[in-house]
Amino acid sequence: MELARELERRGFAKASVQESLERLTREGLLDDLGAARSLVRSKSGRYGRVRIERELSARGFSAETIAAALAESDRVGEEKTLERAFEKLWAATAGLPREKRRRRVWSALARRGFAGAAISAMMGSSDDDDEIGGGP
Repeated sequence: MELARELERRGFAKASVQESLERLTREGLLDDLGAARSLVRSKSGRYGRVRIERELSARGFSAETIAAALAESDRVGEEKTLERAFEKLWAATAGLPREKRRRRVWSALARRGFAGAAISAMMGSSDDDDEIGGGP
């Protein structure tokens, strides 16, 4: 857990940190799942599940907590987030040759944690350089 690492980095004994965190958890003052859910909510408007999962893991959340927090996240919301990000990136790269543009947009979306299959579907629907999603 991120809090434990920070306390240990500041010189607190590992045993004391563990004991304190256990007490806070028992008293309901420390809630890993609640913190993970909060992070998922705050990041889901910009990033995909893969990146959010990586961030939760880097912060020291358990695999079970990560799975539970992500299970509650909104897949439809992620699709909309991907669509908005794609539209912005597609417009920002309008002057580039088509293949370079596609590579740049793909890479940016992958770094934001969107699944490759979802990116492929989104990019496949952009048939014309000037149109998003094949619309009018």
